[in-house]
Amino acid sequence: MLNILDFDKEEIPIGSGSLPLNLTPGPELALTSIFLNISSTNVNLLISATVGWEVQLLNQTIIPELIFRIRRGGSGSSSPIVFQIQDSQYLPDFQQFIMPINFNTSFDHSENPSPSIVGSYQQYYLTVQQIGIGNVSIIGPVNLTGMILG
Repeated sequence: MLNILDFDKEEIPIGSGSLPLNLTPGPELALTSIFLNISSTNVNLLISATVGWEVQLLNQTIIPELIFRIRRGGSGSSSPIVFQIQDSQYLPDFQQFIMPINFNTSFDHSENPSPSIVGSYQQYYLTVQQIGIGNVSIIGPVNLTGMILG
């Protein structure tokens, strides 16, 4: 039987903190982070995330494309990527409408920790990078949950 050995959760509700966060193509931005105590290589690390985002429809075809990453130890490109997922939409030319459309991206990741981080608290960051075409905003909620099972 598995027991929860450590747990951390960070949730940013819609409209709170720095939300909405307008994205520009290119830079990777940190959304939130959690800390977990890595006690052994014989445990399972489980991380779940949900991000609400919005696209502003204009009089043109847009293809918003976002990369969500979980990084360990920092939010910059030098920090190791634990998990990465890409989400995109194809939204054809809307001739008569200018309106926002909302989406949610959710994912789960599990792994056994490497021996090099055993015996330490590790910070895990949820980041986002826009690589598509269109006006995209992170509107929330943004949720990052992690637990150590053993």
